[in-house]
Formats: sequence, C-alpha cells, structure tokens
Amino acid sequence: MNRMKTYDVPHKGLRNALSQLSLLAGRTNYSNQQEVEALYNLGNDVFKILTIHAEDENAVTLAELEIRCPGCSEHDIEDHEEIHTAQDNLEKLLSKIYSNSISGKDTTDDGAEFYLAFSEFQGQYLEHTAEEERVTQLLLWEYFTDEELAAHRGRIMAKNPPETLLLWFRFVIPAQSHKERVGLLSGFKKMAPTPFFNQGLEVIKQILATNEFDDLRIALS
Repeated sequence: MNRMKTYDVPHKGLRNALSQLSLLAGRTNYSNQQEVEALYNLGNDVFKILTIHAEDENAVTLAELEIRCPGCSEHDIEDHEEIHTAQDNLEKLLSKIYSNSISGKDTTDDGAEFYLAFSEFQGQYLEHTAEEERVTQLLLWEYFTDEELAAHRGRIMAKNPPETLLLWFRFVIPAQSHKERVGLLSGFKKMAPTPFFNQGLEVIKQILATNEFDDLRIALS
C-alpha cells in the first residue's frame, strides 16, 4: 500500500543539513576567522530549520494527532523538548566560538567540544527522526487519510514565509531522487506565484549538479 509519508521530505532535508554541519565542524580551522564564520552561518541555517520543523510538527501534525488519539503525541513532544535543550546549548557554544574568533582568539578547544557535542546531538536527532517514521507515521496512517495528511503539509507550507521555504530547498532538494524532486516541485509550481517559483529554481540551480538541474528543469517544463 503506497501511503503518503509525512516525514520523508523534511527528514531527508534535515539529515542532509546535519551531515553538512557535522562535516564542516570537523574540518574547520578554528584559528581561521573566515572558516569559523562559514561554520557559524551554516550552523544558524541548520538550527533555524530544526526549530521550525519542531514547531510545525507540534502546531500541526502532533496537535491534530492528539485530537484523534489523546496521548499519542506525548512522546514526540517530550523528545522535542529534550532536543531543544541540547540544541540551545550548541547554539550558545557556536555563538561563543564566533564571538571569540572575531576578537582574534584561537577557538580550537571550543571547536573540538562543539564538534563532539554536535556529533552526540546528531545521533540523538537521527534516532528521534527514525522513531517518528517507524512509530508515529503508523499512527498518522491509522487516524488520517492521505488527503488529510496532505492538508497538514499544506498548512505547514502556508504558515512559513517564502524565505523559509527557499532555505528548506537548499537542504531538501539535493537529498531527494529525481522523481521525488519532480513530484515536490510540480506541486510547488501549481501553488506558487511564477516569480517565486522561478526564484526557487535559481536557488536549486546553485545546489544541484548541472545535469541534475537540467533534467529537473525539462521535467517541470
């Protein structure tokens, strides 16, 4: 049975984002201000979409599930709170590293701690997303039709401003197969004003290989 998968699109993007940040945190020269700034900027983007995703799940997906199945959202919400605490600590450490780097300090020791702490956080987060896909998704299929699940996704997309959707594209689109990209962006093309759709394509053009983007553009034309 081919049901709509609530978590496929955002989770692929988040796993890509976490992997990018982990890689950059490990290879950054923390005595080089430009490299630290690049890590700081990527970290801000990654932590932003992590926060947005949790808020969207709490406000839409889990809120709707709780109405149909009281108590069923409790575990995921508790996970979100624990993740938020760990993420907040990482954000504070990264801000400290960036501030000290601007001041001309060598932040190698704090950088090593950030890399290790982020690795622990990434493991925690990946376990959470897998559990949502193996457990929560089954509950969503039990209590909602695919049309209702699609409506949840539509509400989430509608509540996010354009710049947030473009940020998501940076991480989601490269993490998908060609078929998945075409499906997602065909829907986006139908609902988005033409200038915004074209703006989205420009963002995507910067992050896909030339042949991948050409194949996508042809499929969408």
